[in-house]
Amino acid sequence: MTTERLSPAVIVPLRLHGYAVSNYFNIARAALIEKAAPFEIVRVRASQEEAFLRMSPLGKIPFLETPSGPLSETIPILEYLEECVDGPHLYPADPLQRARVRQVMNIVQLYLDMQVRRLYPGVYLGTSNQAETIQAIGQTLEVTINGLRRLFTFRPFLLGDTLTSADLFTLYCVDLADRLTRFVYGWSLIERIDGLAEWSRLMTTRDSTRIVATEFLKVFRGYLTDKGAAYDLSLGGGIFMEPHSAD
Repeated sequence: MTTERLSPAVIVPLRLHGYAVSNYFNIARAALIEKAAPFEIVRVRASQEEAFLRMSPLGKIPFLETPSGPLSETIPILEYLEECVDGPHLYPADPLQRARVRQVMNIVQLYLDMQVRRLYPGVYLGTSNQAETIQAIGQTLEVTINGLRRLFTFRPFLLGDTLTSADLFTLYCVDLADRLTRFVYGWSLIERIDGLAEWSRLMTTRDSTRIVATEFLKVFRGYLTDKGAAYDLSLGGGIFMEPHSAD
C-alpha cells in the first residue's frame, strides 16, 4: 500500500486552525513552513461548539484541514506532514532514530510542557499557584532536565546534524517553560542544559522561527495583558525576544 504525497508545487487545501499563543499551533505552523507546504491559517481559539468538535473532537487547537479530512493533535499532524507532503524530511529514515525523535517529543510534552502548564495560573493567567504544587513540579523538572541532558547531542541540532520535528517541538515548549522557570524558581531552564542556549540561537536564525515567533510575541503580549498576568515580556526569559526600536 502506498501513501499519496502532496507536492508543494501543487496548491493543496491545507488549512491550519489555531492562534499564535498556542505553542502547539506554532509547532505545526513551523513544520508547514519548513516543509515548504502551501497552507492557509484560520485564526481561532479552542471551542466546544458542535461545528468545531466535528473538526477537533476535544475542541482543542491546533487542527489541520487536509484533502481527506480534519486531523487534530500536534504530533499526528507532524507525522501526517512527513508522510504526505513533499519537502525536507523532519523525521530520520532509520527506524530507531525516527523513534528517538518521537521519544524526545514525548518527554518534552509529558514531563516538561504538561508540568509547567500546571503553573500557568499564577504566571500567565492572573490567578495563583499553591506552594505544594510549585515544589512538586520543581522536583519533576529536575528529573526531566537530567533526562534531556542525556538525550540531546547538539551536533548542531538536538539529535544530530539535521533538523527534525524534535527541534521544532522542543523550541516552542522551551520558550514558554524558560520564562516560567525564571519567574517561579529564579533559574533558567535554558541555562541548566549545556548547549541549549547555543542551539536556541541557531534555531532563531531559521525563517520559520522568525515568522512564527514574530506573531507569537505580538499576540502573547496582548494575551498577558487581557489575563492580568503576573508575568510580562519585559521580565525576559525564553528564546524569542522582541526587537528593540532604535533610540
